[in-house]
Amino acid sequence: MISDSHVPIEITVADECDERPTVESDTRIDVAVQGEIYPTAELADGRYVAWWFEADEPPSLDADVTTEWVAAPTRFLAAATLRELWEDPRAFDDFAAGGD
Repeated sequence: MISDSHVPIEITVADECDERPTVESDTRIDVAVQGEIYPTAELADGRYVAWWFEADEPPSLDADVTTEWVAAPTRFLAAATLRELWEDPRAFDDFAAGGD
């Protein structure tokens, strides 16, 4: 039986000066999705966040080079969603612009 359910996923694009989400200490785990590494961490509300960055090495979430992040109910869902959005730049641009 297939049920109709909603999985909340939050996509955020920030400028360098914007505040980053606060994560629980010592919860960072880098998750591999199709050969790419995405840092993830637990948020205070129990969701997980994965973030994109413009640097050679994965920085912390609060680093200025962290530019986009996805919050979801699981680490893998957050990382996989971020990966899919980066695989389809038009979809990412639509979401970042507030589209569906």
